[in-house]
Amino acid sequence: SPGFPFNASTPCDFLLSVETGKRVEVEVMLEANSCCDYLTIVDNYFGGNLLANLTGEISDKNFTSDNNVMRVTWQPDGGVNVRGMMV
Repeated sequence: SPGFPFNASTPCDFLLSVETGKRVEVEVMLEANSCCDYLTIVDNYFGGNLLANLTGEISDKNFTSDNNVMRVTWQPDGGVNVRGMMV
């Protein structure tokens, strides 16, 4: 997230792409409040398959798209006392 690791309160979207014929892979580190902060990973920019809806604490977990684009969205509801996400 833009404030990682000091402020997790700012929502953000990352639109990732690689050359046609290749796939996007991200490694996630997450520290979020399980009640209300979420990281979603979608296999397209808009309307694609949901690859992950994450919250809580996660280290070094990889996700791979089925095509050459991916959207990663950090949706905090306060992001209080957590570091947020790093992709």
